[in-house]
Amino acid sequence: MPASALRLLETVLEPLATRVQPGRVIELSGGSEGSGANARTSTAVSILRGVQFEGETTAWIQPHGGALYPPDLRDAGIDLDALVVVHIPAGPQRSHALCKAAELLLRSAAFGLVVVDLVETPPTGPAVSAWLGRMLGLARQHDGRVVLLTEKPSHADSVGTLVGLRIESHRHRDASGSFVVEHQVIKNKSGAPFDVACDHYRGPDGLLP
Repeated sequence: MPASALRLLETVLEPLATRVQPGRVIELSGGSEGSGANARTSTAVSILRGVQFEGETTAWIQPHGGALYPPDLRDAGIDLDALVVVHIPAGPQRSHALCKAAELLLRSAAFGLVVVDLVETPPTGPAVSAWLGRMLGLARQHDGRVVLLTEKPSHADSVGTLVGLRIESHRHRDASGSFVVEHQVIKNKSGAPFDVACDHYRGPDGLLP
């Protein structure tokens, strides 16, 4: 078989950001510290950048004092003018407020992506299924995407059964000193193969060898 024919059989993996289609609820989970937590945020920012590249306005909802840092987002290629950041104050109803804010933004039909940081206050109880049902319906109605950030081990259940895709990302450094983020598919309700390319990042100057 000629070499040209062999090349046609090679699998070309796409970045995760290009595989996150409208009308889905996606969960990005990971550990509490180190490479898992950092990789989760990097993956969410990568998806956000991809949606903005399509001309969509995006939103990120997090607890007040969350880790989102605008200068880092700008350096990562995020258009801050096309990003709405919502800070939810502390309180016993914070989890409910995070979910309510996400629903209101998605219902406005003005956002192609809504990221919800549920790491500190994950929603619990029977109301979660109803909320996910509304979010999925709104995402399909308005061609939006919902990304939920959670903290849990790989074997733990997803936020709910209506989560269509769950990804766990891990970060490590390669021989050149760059950071590589690999994505593990924990759940994919579409049933189709979902292998994606690793993401490569350049670290701050002080971390380069």
